[in-house]
Amino acid sequence: MFFHCTGKIIQAAVWYGLVVHFRIYPIIYALPIIVVLDPRYVQLGKKPLLVNWKSNTQKPSSQSSEEASTRYNLWTAAKSMFSRERILFGLVSGGIFFLCTGLFFHLYKWEFLNEALLYHLTRADPRHNFSIYFYHIYLHYGHQLSLVEKLISFLPQSMVQLVLISSFAQDLPFCFFLQTVAFVAFNKVITAQYFVWFFCLLPLILPWSDMKLRWEGLSCVGLWMGAQLHWLLWGYLLEFRGQNVFLQLWMASLVFLLANAAVMAVFIRRQGCSPIFLQMKVRDAKGGVKSE
Repeated sequence: MFFHCTGKIIQAAVWYGLVVHFRIYPIIYALPIIVVLDPRYVQLGKKPLLVNWKSNTQKPSSQSSEEASTRYNLWTAAKSMFSRERILFGLVSGGIFFLCTGLFFHLYKWEFLNEALLYHLTRADPRHNFSIYFYHIYLHYGHQLSLVEKLISFLPQSMVQLVLISSFAQDLPFCFFLQTVAFVAFNKVITAQYFVWFFCLLPLILPWSDMKLRWEGLSCVGLWMGAQLHWLLWGYLLEFRGQNVFLQLWMASLVFLLANAAVMAVFIRRQGCSPIFLQMKVRDAKGGVKSE
């Protein structure tokens, strides 16, 4: 993100390729990054014009946010998808990823490929799983799931990702945060370590949020932690007391999903879409300044 803001597309692509190689989940950030690399904002050899947050203490109005989401949606990005910046970023980041993957595949063969990548497509955790899919996984554990059943779990996750990207891609840090929360909440496997993925993004968005800590902030923390503790209570009864509470645990997973959705809604209402780049200005033939 730092290299994007400073116009260093190649460095950003190199680091992104490495990050995706070491941890596959940041692949969900590829589409908003491509959307942000609009030639009207980021150009080769030029630094993008950053929005001056410090001098603009007031957040953009809801009308301007609606105009931004209308003007810079996925359809607009698709029409200018094959720009030099986007092609360069895709080739460099994809090249780094496949180079590293190919190197380790040469060293460790299929064991590496299965453990690093393919395992995530077929992973099934019948216990210690906050996901709403865990009960279905538990009931069918040991049986081969059909391809349709495997793909159905990715459908809601993908739809939510597309909606968030189309609405908030221009505000890249905020889009990353919402994407990560939604990706974890709708994933078929959720363990406590996944929460670190979006916790680390909070410092990038909280300074620009209108959320009041005393009421809304503490309410969000209480709601999210309360839903998690509620799930852990049933998990304790299952694991340590041996009680048959699988159905109650699944209902607690539904409550936890709703809590994540409610927290996301509060963040969206208090932050909105604030583009991080201003449109580039170029001189026309008559010497005037116009938007490119």
